[in-house]
Amino acid sequence: MLMLLMFQLAAAPPPIVKPGCRDRCGDISIPYPFGIGKDCYKNEWFAIECNETVSPARASISGIKMEVLNISAERAAATVKGPIISSNCTGRENGVPLNLSGTPFIFSSDNVFVAVGCNTRALMSGAEQDLVGCKSPCSDVESKNFCLASPSSILQVFNLTDDNQDREGCKMAFLVNQTWFKSNISDPLTVQYIDYVPTELVWMVDGDIDVHSLSCRGYQNESFGFQCVCRWGYEGIPYRELGCKGKHIYIFLQKNE
Repeated sequence: MLMLLMFQLAAAPPPIVKPGCRDRCGDISIPYPFGIGKDCYKNEWFAIECNETVSPARASISGIKMEVLNISAERAAATVKGPIISSNCTGRENGVPLNLSGTPFIFSSDNVFVAVGCNTRALMSGAEQDLVGCKSPCSDVESKNFCLASPSSILQVFNLTDDNQDREGCKMAFLVNQTWFKSNISDPLTVQYIDYVPTELVWMVDGDIDVHSLSCRGYQNESFGFQCVCRWGYEGIPYRELGCKGKHIYIFLQKNE
């Protein structure tokens, strides 16, 4: 009798950085195309500044000056400390719009855009003049004065406008990971008491790579760039040829009886 036996072994994980480069800043994993130090990142937009004067060390994306909470190479997404734009909120300075125009970063569709306060309008815009936004109602019940909108295209800018300057009250706009928002915020007005919200960005790479030999796909509009991830069952650096390696090794044994 001929028997075939198959064993599955875990393969050693492939490197997530270029040779000789650091793969962590404090508790944050730093996968390529990001990198710490010269020649460790794909281009200047992906340079990471690691501040080790604090504990734990803090990682920031230098080109957009935003602190990183997490980077996922599997989803080509980075979670950053997102700003809360506010007006007339006690103890808060008025924020400035978040503008990622000209960068390889866009707002992830896993975020939700929130406007809080009486007649507060929040707008997002993008590279192709797309506009997404909402306008909050003006109820006597303050906790009901908010609205939600979801980014669904290539959007890189968000801002707040006040359509009712005669009415006092805190007004805010922010872009936040929707899973975190649903789990942590029951009343959006309470956001005025925190410093930031987790905002998810996805990144694109220029079309100067052989996307056919790598695991890349155009993100809605290929003229904007490509989003590259390793295929299912693989891990590593998708931006380099043969950079994605299988997660498991299969060994087949033939047994004669």
